[in-house]
Amino acid sequence: MIVADFATIPMGEGTSASHYVLAVHELLRQSGIKFAAGPMSTAIEASSFEQLFEVIEKANKKLAEMGVQRIITSVHIDYRLDKDVSIESKLNTSK
Repeated sequence: MIVADFATIPMGEGTSASHYVLAVHELLRQSGIKFAAGPMSTAIEASSFEQLFEVIEKANKKLAEMGVQRIITSVHIDYRLDKDVSIESKLNTSK
């Protein structure tokens, strides 16, 4: 399992980005991918790099469809091979 954290920044679109965030989260809900919203980014679980980058590409395309002309995307990836990871396991502080 891959756990990744990504953020898309719509450049030149004003100081509030909440409607863009909501649109991306709706896209994630519709895709069925597991995700968790954070204060500055969104965590997602993906079964492969293909699935991960497909959903990130869809998020960028969604913003482009909304009229955004420049999008900065940052991604952090945790790809563990020694054990299964999930969003929950990364948040569990009791271990």
